[in-house]
Amino acid sequence: MKYLIKKEQKFKNFKKVESILRIRPSTKTRHGKIRLDKNERISEFEISFLNKIKKKITSEYFTTYPEVEPLYDVLSKKLRIKKDMLVLTAGSDMAIRNCFELFVKSGDQVITIYPTYGMVDVYAKLFEAKQVKINYEKNLKLDVKKLINTISHKTKLVIIANPNAPTGTIIEKELIIDILKKAKKFNSYVLIDECYYGFYKTTTIPQLKKFSNLIISRSFSKIFGLAGCRVGLLIANTFIAEKLYKFRPMYEINSIAVMILKEMLKNKKIFENYIADTAKGKIYLIKALKKLGLLFYNSYANFILVDFKNEKLKNMIWSFFLNKNFLITGEPKIPGCKNVLRFTLGPEKYMKLVVNGLEKFKKYY
Repeated sequence: MKYLIKKEQKFKNFKKVESILRIRPSTKTRHGKIRLDKNERISEFEISFLNKIKKKITSEYFTTYPEVEPLYDVLSKKLRIKKDMLVLTAGSDMAIRNCFELFVKSGDQVITIYPTYGMVDVYAKLFEAKQVKINYEKNLKLDVKKLINTISHKTKLVIIANPNAPTGTIIEKELIIDILKKAKKFNSYVLIDECYYGFYKTTTIPQLKKFSNLIISRSFSKIFGLAGCRVGLLIANTFIAEKLYKFRPMYEINSIAVMILKEMLKNKKIFENYIADTAKGKIYLIKALKKLGLLFYNSYANFILVDFKNEKLKNMIWSFFLNKNFLITGEPKIPGCKNVLRFTLGPEKYMKLVVNGLEKFKKYY
């Protein structure tokens, strides 16, 4: 009997994870397809850049442990931020997890927007937080004043993606400041996820001097196009960053990722050109969508939501693109977006392929 009681206590944490649905991804490769479903870089890097990377790879990149510290020096210089305000992470999802590890214990209130990046909900459940979701309404409206009014002495952490995915919407700078003020009043922390920074030019970094409760997360998967390297970044005042740094693993990221990111930061035109090309592609696509009479939701990120008005048409278009080796996705979690498909934005030549596909269904619009 004593053994059974001890065993039950030992495995009681299993109960909290059983309610979390994590489905293993498909074993089908996404390589060799036009990937418009996960907001990655669409086009390939130039051969000259790839050759430069290949020449740098030696046996030591595989046989020795990563030397991450020089990358901190490069990032500090590029961002004009003190090195001890930065914490590298294995993707922005690990950056979010580190904030949960530092700030949230079982029963603490965490305020989030919904829908947002899926790992936010996963971590809220894993850390047994009392999650308060501020839901988007139809037409991608978010009641920010409701969010602000929800912050209280119970709140430990507020998490906002700005721009947000999957909606592509933003919260204006003035309202972000109002959120930070209210949170500071109650000693609550605010994590601003700036994963899509670059496509959206506004950052909350200047607010770090004024708000000691602000933490910013960044990703190198979007404008840098390094989704496969899994590199993220936390930015905070030195006091908080020093605490977050304690949660890092022995080595934050791998050797290849360190080298590739350092090389890309030396050649900023690689990602600057991609931002510009994506902006041109977006203009082209929007013009075509208007001409076709399709309803779409503009976006501050590198994707766009297109509403096909009925489920049958949406599924027809989805199947058509899938058969042509295009990967796209729906957004059923957004209110009023049951018949929406999301297309990652990229250079004009790829957007032309999207438009060519959409034009085949214009008699249904």
